[in-house]
Amino acid sequence: MNLSDNLFWRRLHSFAGVVPLGGFLLFHIFENSYSYGGPEFYNEHIRPLREVPYLLFIEAVVIYIPLAYHAFYGIYVWSTNKSNVLQYRYARNWLYTLQRWTGVFTLFFVFFHVLDQRTRAVPSFENVAGSLHHPPVLAFYVIGVAAAAFHLDNGLWNALIKWGFTSGSVSQRITGIAFTVFWILLGAAGIRALLNFL
Repeated sequence: MNLSDNLFWRRLHSFAGVVPLGGFLLFHIFENSYSYGGPEFYNEHIRPLREVPYLLFIEAVVIYIPLAYHAFYGIYVWSTNKSNVLQYRYARNWLYTLQRWTGVFTLFFVFFHVLDQRTRAVPSFENVAGSLHHPPVLAFYVIGVAAAAFHLDNGLWNALIKWGFTSGSVSQRITGIAFTVFWILLGAAGIRALLNFL
């Protein structure tokens, strides 16, 4: 049995990417937007989040378990399907390929981000700023945020199709335009938050 063709596992993969992981990405970009107020303002607003009871358990349920499933199943689907973007250069084929590449890149970016920031004793404005003052790290973060925003955006568009909300070509075209705008705004907000640390 090919698990990549199983409707339940595909929908669970879609749900994990959209609801817990997509929701967390939106929250994380919003949280980092506090950087506009400078070190004291940022540290004051993120400190209560680090003091939430059972934080590790909540993060495991909301982030790490869904991320592990979404990543491993996504890689499995990619490994069992053949890309035909070179033979048929349609927009959907390019989006399919970009979805896979941005997913892998985002996975590496998340691992780096966790090692870079979350292994520190006290997350702070100074820690983030210290990392981003290295040009290669800043470039990696900017590309990572843009890739994560695109992966979520295109994933949302695909989820609406998979779940039967946008089955027609007109509705898919309209939502495609809407989600392109959403990607630009989300990516810009995330990158702006990064630049505030500088």
